[in-house]
Amino acid sequence: MIRFGQAAQGVIAGILVMLAGMWFFAGQAARDVATITKGNEVAVQADGLGRVIGAARLAGRGDGELGALAGRYLGQVAPDAEPAFRIVRLDDRTLVASSVEADLADGALPRRLKIEEKPLYDFAAATRVAAPATGLAAPQVLGESAGRAAATQAWRDGTEVAGHVEVSARGAGEAGAASLMSWALLSLVGGAALGLLMAPVKAARARWAALAVVAAASAFATNTLLNAKAQLTAAGSAASDAARERVQEALTALAVGGGLPVELAGLWRAPPLAVSDDLPLTLMALTLLALAVTAFFAFGWAARTWETIKTHRVAYAYVAPAIGLLILLSFFPFFYGVILSFTDTTLLNQGQPLAERFNGLDNYIAILSDTRLVGEGGVVNYQNFYWTLGVTVLWTVTNVAIGVGVGLALALLLNVKGLKGVAIYRTLLILPWAIPNYITALTWKGLFHPQFGSFNGLIQAFGGQPVNWFDSFWPSFATGLATNGWLSFPFMMVVCLGALQAIDEDMYEAAKIDGASAWQRFWHITLPSLKPALLPAVIVSVVWTFNMFNVIYLVSAGQPSGATEILVTRAYKVAFEEYRYGYAAAYSVVIFLILLIYGVFQIKATKATEASR
Repeated sequence: MIRFGQAAQGVIAGILVMLAGMWFFAGQAARDVATITKGNEVAVQADGLGRVIGAARLAGRGDGELGALAGRYLGQVAPDAEPAFRIVRLDDRTLVASSVEADLADGALPRRLKIEEKPLYDFAAATRVAAPATGLAAPQVLGESAGRAAATQAWRDGTEVAGHVEVSARGAGEAGAASLMSWALLSLVGGAALGLLMAPVKAARARWAALAVVAAASAFATNTLLNAKAQLTAAGSAASDAARERVQEALTALAVGGGLPVELAGLWRAPPLAVSDDLPLTLMALTLLALAVTAFFAFGWAARTWETIKTHRVAYAYVAPAIGLLILLSFFPFFYGVILSFTDTTLLNQGQPLAERFNGLDNYIAILSDTRLVGEGGVVNYQNFYWTLGVTVLWTVTNVAIGVGVGLALALLLNVKGLKGVAIYRTLLILPWAIPNYITALTWKGLFHPQFGSFNGLIQAFGGQPVNWFDSFWPSFATGLATNGWLSFPFMMVVCLGALQAIDEDMYEAAKIDGASAWQRFWHITLPSLKPALLPAVIVSVVWTFNMFNVIYLVSAGQPSGATEILVTRAYKVAFEEYRYGYAAAYSVVIFLILLIYGVFQIKATKATEASR
């Protein structure tokens, strides 16, 4: 009975997951269809408006008549949609006519566009760019609700007129969504009932029966929902064709009754609805999630988890805020970045559905297969991944060596017994670590300034020639090395000093009695005693230095020509200067995998996390 009760819980949980997911995705799919449908309707209407304005200008109609003609035309093609229009003349930035209340409230028309209306001018100018030298271009659809579409341009004696029409889509998406979600709900309930009739009821098989019920319900609901969406898409295509017929009728009426030479033969035809077809994959993923939730309850894992939480509820209550923040701030961005790395997302296509941007392993192949280290003319290809990886490894090794070496040396000096002023020395030496690193980076960049920097001033004071620090690889690399070395040694100094003070002095006394030299005491006592504290610090320092974005970006900026870039700064530039977000995400995942492999190998090889015995 207990197992059957868990199976029933699994069925309920799985059906609820499917219900919530289908309710959301059905609504989203319906709104997408309604948006594209309305976009096609508005585009056809906008094309007709452009023809009306062009014909009126060619017929010599003045600015005052354009608004009346536009209103008459829109009243015929969209009588129930509360249409609005704007007509903008680009040559003198004039709003010729408009039915938008905000435009009418700002003063009588025609009038010059105001500075805050620059987006309107830019929008109209974009339609001009898209238009051919003569004739009319296909209109553009803008806006998430497809409530804005660009009209085409017309010319008369060099005067350019651009208009666009805004048609309200109120209620279209919501009505379709409600209808499609109702289908999803009914089909899911029907599928659940069908599954229950088909599933075995023996207690020993109850958990498998729960999975069968949810799978049957999901399959039936998915099939019904996809059929309903196909019907909705067909209705949308029919609505677009109907809108075109209304525009043709309105243009014919204006040509016959209004004395306008409107050309009907070339009317732009609305393309068929290109609705995103990622719903089947989405519903498949939703089904797998529902089955996982069902199994979680039906196989007793939920009950065991609940008992564990209830037993240790105080401990979980303490860590819950931290876990929640980690999920929100770390895990979610990380997994989103991993998903993004399998797409070709750029600035231009980021609004498209994820399924349309999916490109598999192409980004990783492009990163790892590019072995062209030398380009044409024997010039080094500094943008190559392997060059950047080599620079990053060199950067990390040299910086960690400097940090550990200087930090350990200073710790040994500060650990000398009887040293006067040791508190002052410790405070002064820890200051580089206490100051924000971006302030330190900017300070060091100023010190290395080719013309006004202090280092070149010192070189010139001793009769030398100033150095152009950022014009070649090694001087530029040295600027970052000096800056990061200054930032990193205090951390290592503090770690080593704490470990040194924990070493038992009796060990040194015994070694002295046995005749051990200072070097032998350091090699056989000090270093082994420092290992438990120093190795984890080195691992952390490697990760920090490998991803030390601030120093490279602020000091050398990767100069010359990206030669001193490291992987993390290269990924940043790919994302926010080249706007290749998917490629940059793949770059970041590669960086993560490199550090993960290093960390696992280093921990296992050195046993850095194991307690000393």
